[in-house]
Amino acid sequence: MTNSINQSSAISILEQIAKFGERRQQVLAGNIANIDTPNYRMRDLPLDQFKQALKNAIENQAVASGKSLDERAVESSKPDIEELFTDGLFQAEVASPQNLTFQDANNRSIEHQSMEMTKNSMMQAFAVELLSSQYRALETVISERL
Repeated sequence: MTNSINQSSAISILEQIAKFGERRQQVLAGNIANIDTPNYRMRDLPLDQFKQALKNAIENQAVASGKSLDERAVESSKPDIEELFTDGLFQAEVASPQNLTFQDANNRSIEHQSMEMTKNSMMQAFAVELLSSQYRALETVISERL
């Protein structure tokens, strides 16, 4: 029952956004920590692939929201949330350089990393706030039934 509520609402998508934001913050912080390490290459998560998975998940939920619970249970052609957000989306890869490579073979840019951390932090805070709101709404509905 709880799983079907999570799958049919925005909760599962918001959880994935918060999870992605947390993992990306770790990767970006690692980049800043290694800013002076020779031969270190900046890393990042595949942001474009995550955005595409997010778009697909939202489209799937929009299609599913117009169907009855029985129709959603029978339909298995649409991928589940976990299938859309694969582990590969949460694995860091070497980022394309945003500037010239330095003589120590590092492609650092503290300004770019700081900007990305700020944008990522705002995205994650937004997702967590919406997620908290969704849980409060569920809690209100449940408490009214008892």
